[in-house]
Amino acid sequence: MKIKKDASEAGQPVLLGIESSGSACGVGISSGGRLSGEISANIRNIHSRQLAPFVEYLLQSTGTVGRELSAVVLSAGPGSFTGLRIGYSVAKGLAHALGIPIVEVPTLDVWAYQAGMQSLPVMPVIDAHRGEIFCAFYQWEGEELKRSGEYALLKPPDLRGFLNSAALLAGADAAGLYPALEPFLPPGSRRLHPSPASPQLWALLELGLQKYRQNLASHPDSCEPLYLRAFKGAL
Repeated sequence: MKIKKDASEAGQPVLLGIESSGSACGVGISSGGRLSGEISANIRNIHSRQLAPFVEYLLQSTGTVGRELSAVVLSAGPGSFTGLRIGYSVAKGLAHALGIPIVEVPTLDVWAYQAGMQSLPVMPVIDAHRGEIFCAFYQWEGEELKRSGEYALLKPPDLRGFLNSAALLAGADAAGLYPALEPFLPPGSRRLHPSPASPQLWALLELGLQKYRQNLASHPDSCEPLYLRAFKGAL
């Protein structure tokens, strides 16, 4: 478990971020783009027990009251069906109770953003099981990260048609997946090393703040996870 606190910045949007798309379960708070605090645990199957208590604990430990929150920022998937459902349930309950919107940030965006500026385009990959991956392709244009194409659910051979240039594979699953993907990657592709074990809350909250300032927050009733696959059992 990790707990981190920092100073907040008064008079700015105060956002609460929730990451539950994979094995990690985490909550962070930022004020004006500055991380005020975070708590996370990378332990499978604790989301239903720990996510709501994490929210309560972090609000108390940072001295944040619910009415100060501007929005909930949610890691929207793709990822674990179960984890995403739990995250959405907690986020919607909190948003309804406080009368605030939700900012949905696709998890692949978070992985790409936290990889930082690279010499190659970035392709975060998430193990979708059943011999498939979730992925997307990103490039930096100046200081702005741009996604090229759609979020995808692919089998490794499909990468031949998905990528037309070398890419840097990012994400916690990149190392384990790389041997199976390498035969289908353009020459010059490689993987980011080392890679964090989970999407980082600072990156989620920075992207969430960008979307919030662009008026891209949504009413909680209109928010749904980005599954990319019909539900056939928990991942």
